[in-house]
Amino acid sequence: MSPRDQDLDGVGIVSAIDVHGGLVFLDETGAVRSMTEAGERTFLSGVQTLHDANERFVLVSVGDVLGIHSLVSGEAVWARPSRGIHGERITAAMLLDDGALVAREGYAMTGDEDVVEIERWGSTDLLWRHAHEEVVLGLASTSIGILAHDQSGAVLRLTREEAKEIHHAGSGVRALVDLGDEVCIAAWFNVHGLGATGLVWTVEHPGMPSALSVLGNQLLVVGDDGNDWTGPEPLGVVDLDAEVFEVDPSELTAWVPPPIQEADEVPSMIEPSPDLEPEVTEHEWQAPSGLMDALNEATPEGASTGEKEEDLLAALTEEGAKGPSRPFTVDLGEHREVRATADGVAEVLLESNVSGAPVEGLMFAWSTSDGREIGTKGRLLLKLPRGTHRFELRVRHPDGRWAMDGIQVHVA
Repeated sequence: MSPRDQDLDGVGIVSAIDVHGGLVFLDETGAVRSMTEAGERTFLSGVQTLHDANERFVLVSVGDVLGIHSLVSGEAVWARPSRGIHGERITAAMLLDDGALVAREGYAMTGDEDVVEIERWGSTDLLWRHAHEEVVLGLASTSIGILAHDQSGAVLRLTREEAKEIHHAGSGVRALVDLGDEVCIAAWFNVHGLGATGLVWTVEHPGMPSALSVLGNQLLVVGDDGNDWTGPEPLGVVDLDAEVFEVDPSELTAWVPPPIQEADEVPSMIEPSPDLEPEVTEHEWQAPSGLMDALNEATPEGASTGEKEEDLLAALTEEGAKGPSRPFTVDLGEHREVRATADGVAEVLLESNVSGAPVEGLMFAWSTSDGREIGTKGRLLLKLPRGTHRFELRVRHPDGRWAMDGIQVHVA
């Protein structure tokens, strides 16, 4: 399909999938449309999520029903039976041969326990099912097998017999690209090359990689350095034909050129204070010179104060350890309504309020309504088009507990 401009009547695109000879996309009105050189047409409406598409079918969620529809007529050819009387969420889904691969999260009665499963459906029946501990966020059919990845960073190779972990990245996978005999994934600040049995190579990126692309024998890595876009974002290029060699972990970023140092043109408003030489005063405590002096010498006031402070801190710490633990919660606040600028986009900052947990050691996982992970920090800066958007935040306590909250943002 040759590049060309197309007027979409000002309706924002939620997601798009490249299909041979065209494009299938979901717009903000819930319509699924097909665009080819022959023209554009709408063949489905009322769709919440577009999961996958190929030359013949699309896999979509309409209401609470996940189904396969004809790309030509929009007619439903398969619908997955819903499960769980307390509700469930489809976190990932893809077309596979004559059926589908589905990852679901079922909600237990108390809400404290989630049931996560990966289902393999044929044209009509369930072929196999595997349980998993963490929420699965992505599925892919690749050259090294059928893969799944979860919110903790585990990458699984799926067969009828088992779901085998071949690598754990330590953080959720943000991008994946198939090289033909290897699969590259981006997670945290690293890019990993995976074979059928596990890790083959890894490099570290100065920013958090968010997109991967292959150009000839080079892998292009786009990353966000987390500075709220106030400076240039790092771009890495990996030579896929280069030999793999071992380096110290501290040298994993040596392949990326250092950033250009820009001169600081802001004038200094305060002159630095000169170094002050320590002065000995008559009140300064001197070490005793002999045994009798040591016996007669009073304890320095500073040392006594320090010991009292340490005793007080120890008492407070011990008392705190014995006290009841506070409930662990996260709060994103009320639903928000914002107004877009002239270009139809609004910049929105989402912030989390976590209680009952220490500041250090928390793990954050922001996701969209379709389960796609978009952030791993306590704050999330977004640029949103007009429409209604829902986001969820899961926070993991250092002791293993999870807390979750959601927020809806309407951009007018």
